[in-house]
Order: sequence, then structure tokens, then C-alpha cells
Amino acid sequence: MKRISKSLLLLVCSVGLLAACERDPVNDLDPKDSQVFITNHSTTDFTGYKTFSIPDSVLVVENEKSAKMVRTQDLIFIDRIIQNLTARGFTRVARTAKPDLEVTPAQISYTQSGYVPTYNPWYYDPYWGYGYGGYGYGYGYAPYYSYYSYNENYWYIRIADVKNLSNNQAAVVWDAQIRGDGIYDTSSVGTVVDGVFAQSTYLKAN
Repeated sequence: MKRISKSLLLLVCSVGLLAACERDPVNDLDPKDSQVFITNHSTTDFTGYKTFSIPDSVLVVENEKSAKMVRTQDLIFIDRIIQNLTARGFTRVARTAKPDLEVTPAQISYTQSGYVPTYNPWYYDPYWGYGYGGYGYGYGYAPYYSYYSYNENYWYIRIADVKNLSNNQAAVVWDAQIRGDGIYDTSSVGTVVDGVFAQSTYLKAN
């Protein structure tokens, strides 16, 4: 009897050790594995543009509010955009110098929350009594509500054509979103900016 108890104890301990050592595929993800680069562009031939302007601050949009920020990550973000565009043959000029392209660096933060009805098909209808569907059960009223909260945070880059205005409006010829974990870390900002430009090989002045 003692031998059986010791064997069971050894088995339980072994299973416990295996469970403790087992990797969690979600929690063990590297931040880079969650990063997504989304780019959109028109059919514009970018060789028709030579100059661009970009502000010295990042536009931070949070729901209905906006502000200009100059944090460390913002400066890295702007500088790496400039480096990538310069490497592709574009020249940065002041906005007053009438550039061909206007670049807007931004950080978007959007939060939405609220309540949604959660229907319970097994509620009691005092008129029909117990039943199902048209036989007594139904979805006439929601007995309780579920709370939800949805949040989005991402870098955003927009390039607009200010050389060829139409009704004083500038057309967006390229934009990009950078999403995922770690995108605001100062050690990662430069790399993620390089990522969106790397998948936009057509974006070049020559």
C-alpha cells in the first residue's frame, strides 16, 4: 500500500512539473510577433514628387481630442520617417517652401465602451408560461446586459499631395498604420517605421 502511494505521489509531481514548464503560446509571444504594418496607396507615380515637409511634433488623437506632442518616441518616429524618405530620393523642405508632399505623423488612440443586451432564451414569460420560441419561450426582453470596452492604439503616417490641389483640397496618396505590442518603445519605434517603408518599395522619387 505504501508503494502505491509513493508511485501516485511521484506521478502527480511529474505532471505538475510538466504543466509548470509548458509554454503559454499567447503570453510567450515576442512583441514583434504581434506587430502589424498596414499601408494604403493610390496609383500615383511618386517619381513626380521631389520635396516633402513634416512637422517637428506628432499629432496625438484620442477620441475627440487632439494635441501635439514632442516626447522621445515622437522625435524618433519623425526622424526615422525623414530618414526613410530621404533615402528614397525625397528632400525635406519647410512648409513655407511649397513642398510637393506633406507628411503627417500621428498617434491614434480610440476607446469605445458601452452595454449590449444579452438575450436568455430560457426566461419565464408570465403570459405563456414555460415553453420555447413561439410555444412560450422567446426573445421578447433582455434580462441582463454585458459591458464591453474596445481600445485601439497605433502609429499613423499620412502623405498628402499638396502640389496638385483640387478645390484647395490635398489628396492622400499614401498612408500607413503600425499596430501591435511594443510599438511605442523607444527601442522599437525606428524598426517599425522601417517596416512600413520596407513594404512600400514603390514610394520613391527616382
